[in-house]
Amino acid sequence: MSTGWLDDDTALFVRYGDAFVPRRTEQFDIVCDLLAELPRPSVVELGCGDGRLTERLLGRLHHTRVTAVDTSAEMLALARARLAGFTGRVILHRAGMEEDTALAGGPHGAIVTSLAVHHLDDRDKKALYRHIHGALAPGGVFVMADLVAPVGPAPLALALARWDAEVRAADPAATVPFESARWNTFRFPDPVDRPSGVGEHLNWLARAGFRDVDVCWLYAGHAVFHARRPGRLEEGT
Repeated sequence: MSTGWLDDDTALFVRYGDAFVPRRTEQFDIVCDLLAELPRPSVVELGCGDGRLTERLLGRLHHTRVTAVDTSAEMLALARARLAGFTGRVILHRAGMEEDTALAGGPHGAIVTSLAVHHLDDRDKKALYRHIHGALAPGGVFVMADLVAPVGPAPLALALARWDAEVRAADPAATVPFESARWNTFRFPDPVDRPSGVGEHLNWLARAGFRDVDVCWLYAGHAVFHARRPGRLEEGT
C-alpha cells in the first residue's frame, strides 16, 4: 500500500477487497457468529468502510441496530448506497474511531471493527481498548478482525506467502493490482500499517478489563479476536 490512504486506495479496495483480504467472507461470518448473544440490540462498527461487514451484520442480526462509523465521507457515501434497504436499523456517523463521538449513545451490546485498528500505534491501541470497554454494556462483546504481526522469520514468511496465494485463488484478476499497489505489507512494509502481535493484543485487552479474551481465527497474518466485558451475562442474572 502507499504511504497514507489515498482516493486510489479506496477505489482499489472497493473493487478488489474481497480478494485482497484473505478469506474475507469467512472472517465476516465468524464476527457475526460471535455476536449471537448480546445484552443489548445495539452494535457499533468502527471503520465501516463501504459497509460490507455492516451489511452482513444487519442481515444476520435481524433485531439489532448498527451504528456504522468511518472517517471517510467517500466511504460513508458508498455505505449509504449499499445499506439503503436497512432504513431504520442503521445509522452512519462520520468520526475517527478514537473520537469520543464514535462510541456515543451507549452502553452498547457489541463493538466490532475490521481492518482499522492496525493503523494505530501501540499506545493508541491500548487507549482504544479501554475506551471500548467503557462503552460496552455489562456482558457486551468486542470483536475485531484485523491484520496482525507474525512473530519470527518463519511465521512471517508463511503469512506473506499465504496472503499472496489467497489473492491469486480468490480472484486471478486481482493479482496484478495487488502486486502493483504493493498491498502485502509483509513483503512491502509501509508506515501506515502498524500491526501488533497476537500476544500483545491479548495482553492489552485483558489489561483493559476484558474477559474471555481469545483469538478465534488466524490465517495469513489476519486474525479475529473476541473479548467480553464482565457483567450480567457472566453472572447469570
